[in-house]
Amino acid sequence: MSDIVFRCNFAEHLRFGHVLELSGRAKKEAKRFLINLKAGEATADDDSNIGLQISVNFLKDMILFKKYINGEWCDEESKGFDTSQFTKEFRIYIVMADEKFHISINNALEISYKYRLRLGLLTQLEIDGDLETVCQVDHRKYFPVVWPPIQVFEERLHFSGDVPMPFKVGHVMVIGAELSGSENGSFIVHLRNINDVEMQEFHLRVAFKNRRLCWNTKTIPNGEHFRFGEEHELDRFPFEEFLQPFKLAFAFGENELKLAKDGVFLFSISYRSPDILPLIGGLKIFGLDGLNVRVAELQHVQMEDVSCAGFENYSQLEIVNNLD
Repeated sequence: MSDIVFRCNFAEHLRFGHVLELSGRAKKEAKRFLINLKAGEATADDDSNIGLQISVNFLKDMILFKKYINGEWCDEESKGFDTSQFTKEFRIYIVMADEKFHISINNALEISYKYRLRLGLLTQLEIDGDLETVCQVDHRKYFPVVWPPIQVFEERLHFSGDVPMPFKVGHVMVIGAELSGSENGSFIVHLRNINDVEMQEFHLRVAFKNRRLCWNTKTIPNGEHFRFGEEHELDRFPFEEFLQPFKLAFAFGENELKLAKDGVFLFSISYRSPDILPLIGGLKIFGLDGLNVRVAELQHVQMEDVSCAGFENYSQLEIVNNLD
């Protein structure tokens, strides 16, 4: 099996009423890939319990569902499936119901699979195997309230990471990623208002052609739409090596958002909408002009220090995975 393609911890413990929506694309020569909901910390070589494994076998046109508990695999179920569908963009829903996972794959296969471990123990998502990209890991809530209130997936997104609850002061969100494609392209990151996805409470643009890193918000009413405010630009360009994997840490303070890259503080921006933190949604990433963004890691940390002092350390590079 290849290196880990993607891993994350959950911003909020899994429970009844939650749903995971996963999208990605397998390599054309793919043989297998795995999706694991795991207990415990994320480490490369561990023996953690797995409350659900979805194993896609391209050689047998088969999908296996099983668990790994106390050192033993159990409760295996298999379903035949046209696995060539995974070489195009696929979509998998994992719904947390009363006693079972309800799983839907490309709206073509549905299965219910009984729990063995308490959902709250499953703190990690790990995706392994022959995937070209993982472009969506949306963790959402459908009960007792729908969160975020607007749930859409945009085809041009390179990554989406919704969370099932409002952010709190001291929350730090970390992504590990790498770039490919045109070295004259750009990528942008949005943090949007959950009640109006056109409102961007934070907009980051990294442009390689003219070596600029700029940030802004799009919150000023302009008729039925919104326009950008005053743009700010970093006095240096922190992406010297295009192919070098990197990490970004977003820290949510009481009055401002802070950003760090690879262990180094970059800038802070004051929130431009009043009392906005509980209404900010998960991040959306877009590659432009031939640039591709592949996210390998998404981590959430709730710091006790509401000033987020030292949050830069979470953006150090030691656990970023190369996707090749």
